[in-house]
Amino acid sequence: MPASRGRSQDRLISDPVSFPVYGIIGGISVLCVLLIIVRIIRMGDNPFGFMLWNLFLAWLPLIFSMTAIQIQLKKRGAVKAILLPILGAGWLVLYPNAPYLTTDFIHVIFQPYHPDSLILWYDLVVFFLFSWCGLLLAYGSMRHFQAIVRHYADVRIGWLFIAAVSFLGGFGVYLGRVERLNSWDVLFSPFRLIEGVLEGLNPGAFIFTFLIGMLILILYVSLYALHRERERID
Repeated sequence: MPASRGRSQDRLISDPVSFPVYGIIGGISVLCVLLIIVRIIRMGDNPFGFMLWNLFLAWLPLIFSMTAIQIQLKKRGAVKAILLPILGAGWLVLYPNAPYLTTDFIHVIFQPYHPDSLILWYDLVVFFLFSWCGLLLAYGSMRHFQAIVRHYADVRIGWLFIAAVSFLGGFGVYLGRVERLNSWDVLFSPFRLIEGVLEGLNPGAFIFTFLIGMLILILYVSLYALHRERERID
């Protein structure tokens, strides 16, 4: 690889997600936590406390992808060859935790509300913010790994990677929401995971996977296009 191309590629993956985006995602996450705390204090119960755990899990793919970027930039040889595939595999397993937050709206749907109750609108805003945060976390981590893939391949392979991960992520969300599997089942309950995957090979699972995968892909392409447009204007 020519030196100039190598430097260009390093710039590409050194900051594929701008620092303000991290600040926005972090700010939304803090706001989500505060809104849940306020609801607990105001209502005296904790029906949505599990959302805090789901939000923590949604951050893990971004943490893995940020680590992978640093490995790509700072490590060489065998260390990089060993660590990048491990981080990539871990990221792929954890990735569905981020878009999974969009499916938590189901808890609002089945909660008993009075149409005039302000708590209904409060909960809708809270769940939308959790969902939006999850989608931004999904975008950020995918953007990192797309940059890494493009470092070793061309643009078309990078976008094929994005399409594949979007729909694999959709299937992962299905396994979590419908089959009630967890990311750590890969290590601790592999046979349960295999059983869940086999049970997920049905028309309903295909439609679910397609819908969530389409949502992930549309959001990614939209945010990517907006980012490129901002670069063009700047």
